[in-house]
Amino acid sequence: MKRLLLYLIFTVLSFFSFSVMSCSKDEPAKQNDLTVTSKTKADTLRLISYNILEGMKLDKDNNFDKFVNWMKSYSPDIVALEEAYTIAQKKSNVADWAKRWGHEYSVTYKKSDDNYPVSITSKYPITVKSEIVDGVSHGALYVQIEGVNIVVLHLWPMSYARTAGGWDKDTSHDYDKDGDVDGDDYRISEINIFLDETIRTNPKEKNWLMMGDFNSSSPKDKDILVNAIRSYQVHQDILNASYGDLVRQMHNEFLRSCPTVYGGWKGYSGPGSRIDFIYGSRSIANDVVDAGIIYDEFTDNYSDHYPVFTDFRVYR
Repeated sequence: MKRLLLYLIFTVLSFFSFSVMSCSKDEPAKQNDLTVTSKTKADTLRLISYNILEGMKLDKDNNFDKFVNWMKSYSPDIVALEEAYTIAQKKSNVADWAKRWGHEYSVTYKKSDDNYPVSITSKYPITVKSEIVDGVSHGALYVQIEGVNIVVLHLWPMSYARTAGGWDKDTSHDYDKDGDVDGDDYRISEINIFLDETIRTNPKEKNWLMMGDFNSSSPKDKDILVNAIRSYQVHQDILNASYGDLVRQMHNEFLRSCPTVYGGWKGYSGPGSRIDFIYGSRSIANDVVDAGIIYDEFTDNYSDHYPVFTDFRVYR
């Protein structure tokens, strides 16, 4: 009798133990919370990229108060500026603007022979990786902020390019009889210099954002721009480099970035142009919360370009 009782106790305990350690089909095992993901804390950052027309010259007489207040109203964490220089003033106001809209950090790069520099301001420390100047018109800044690689650029705007007899020293171009190279060919050359000196040569870096005034159209807008003769190769090369168009990722419809009302939109025929972009690598694209173009009373009237923004998650 005692042996039978011990056997029954052992059987019950064994069954109970097996039930606790096993998982039924209806209740799968839970993972250890520490091993679910290495992304422990997510913060959403806002980035605005804006061609501000010769250093926001249209707000100069107002001490740039409208511009600064507009920027503060959108509360960006990072700002990328193109044409961050007022030619008439012969100086940059970016460092002052940055402090006024709450950014402690700023970098402005200006080529010695160019009046249209690019700038970056940020709430967070900026590590400058390179200033890209050779073989390009307005140049580019490549920096790192909060673990994200950021490239701000401004491509050549003209239908013609710099001449062989001037400061275009690249003899690999096919020049026409007047010594000029087509502006599209020049922009294709520029974007490949920027890609070569950033994302293509840093394969271990996964998080990339590239933005600015590209002065060229994307094949993603080809269905809208059907009546225009355009080259789409600049943006095809960008897409081939594993970048994604963040505005098109969030919007199926075409959104113009120019002209503004100031730039002649009233009475303008056609859909306008989209030449201002923010691109993101695949890892960033997966963490984009929003992206678009900002249309409001200020942006209608204080530049010939509308600003582009994106909200994206970073993990610490």
